Amino acid sequence: MIQVRGLHKAFGEQQVLGGIGLELPKGKVLVIIGPSGSGKTTLLRCLNLLEIPDQGSLRIGGVSLQFQSGARPSAREVLSLRKQTGMVFQSFNLFPHMTALGNVVEAQVTVQKKSKAEARRRALELLEKVGLADKARSYPHNLSGGQQQRVAIARAMALDPEVLLFDEPTSALDPELVGEVLKVIKQLASEGMTMVIVTHLMKFAAEVADQVVLMDKGVIVEEGTPEEVFQHPKSERAVQFLNMLAD
Repeated sequence: MIQVRGLHKAFGEQQVLGGIGLELPKGKVLVIIGPSGSGKTTLLRCLNLLEIPDQGSLRIGGVSLQFQSGARPSAREVLSLRKQTGMVFQSFNLFPHMTALGNVVEAQVTVQKKSKAEARRRALELLEKVGLADKARSYPHNLSGGQQQRVAIARAMALDPEVLLFDEPTSALDPELVGEVLKVIKQLASEGMTMVIVTHLMKFAAEVADQVVLMDKGVIVEEGTPEEVFQHPKSERAVQFLNMLAD
């Protein structure tokens, strides 16, 4: 489903990703953890080409791209890969002038060219799935942070992506609202949705992940099942990071 080979990304003189390689089968959940500045979000953004890698290769579903320094993929290639993914951001990124329903309808009409009636039916199904059928006509400013994030998840799912990408989906939420978002993500995992999640919540990572990757300074320093990474880490850096969290 996802295959990453030798992925490099720099911003000016700063090397942010130093040759990342990983694989994720269809229907599995990969959780990426690591200290601030380790390259987690940059890697996630490279997976849907919000950032264009400098070198390496990327395959998601049936779309494969090669990257070379100084050569940018075409707009058509970028769009082809982005259609494989749905992105859920830290800060929700909902359209403030649209209702919850309108936010989930919009991309279906503009990107998939669905009729408004068809898009509306699908949007209502997804809002019900994330527990917000009764908020369909509410605007973002009338929704809690947790509700806005669940609308954002419904919007990401509306385009029927092969993979959902989550960038710290609970970091902007008050603690009491975190659970409602995590519940939706766990439900998607149980249904076999392929997901890549960047998170700082280790307990959640252990519960939802099939694979865990620990990044530091732009490289993967530990990877394996949650039990392997959290209970039996092999690298000194992983032990240090996990002990720091425990303290």
